[in-house]
Amino acid sequence: MQEEPDPILEADKILMAAVDEAIDNAVRTAGPELEGVGSRVSPRDYFADGVLRHLFFRLCGADPTTNMEGDPETAWKILYAGRSVARHWERERGSPATLRMKKDRPEDIEKDRSERQQLALSAQNFALTTVVRALVDHARTSDPAIKDRLEAVIDARHARLVSVSDTDREFTERAKTYLSLLTSRPD
Repeated sequence: MQEEPDPILEADKILMAAVDEAIDNAVRTAGPELEGVGSRVSPRDYFADGVLRHLFFRLCGADPTTNMEGDPETAWKILYAGRSVARHWERERGSPATLRMKKDRPEDIEKDRSERQQLALSAQNFALTTVVRALVDHARTSDPAIKDRLEAVIDARHARLVSVSDTDREFTERAKTYLSLLTSRPD
């Protein structure tokens, strides 16, 4: 039985072929002039680099002709993604991943620190969630109504409030959502 072609995959193939064709046309049209001025890179690499820069500026919301007014957050996300790819390729080759981080600007240092803190918090949250879910699953054998009893604690807290604000309601809803996450059966 033949698989149905994936329309997105097919569109990607068409796009990549068009990009390659555009680079080939540029090489045929302007390649000899580029070689005539003594470029150190091949015309194909020169034009491919130009396409990459153009797309980078477009993806960042900058004007590709002036390279101005782009979104720095988007640029950093693209650059961090590129760093991750480079590290993956280094691991594929069996070489240790290098730490190539330019920390000249204070905001770069702060961004790296913030990302490490977020990673640590995410890892801590994952570990705590895993442990609590395992403990609740174990406790469920002797107390099948444990989820209902824990939810009753949240409801009782909410009922004790003198006046209930939108923030109080949101707190209660979020507490129930997290409780549900922690009391669901582990996969």
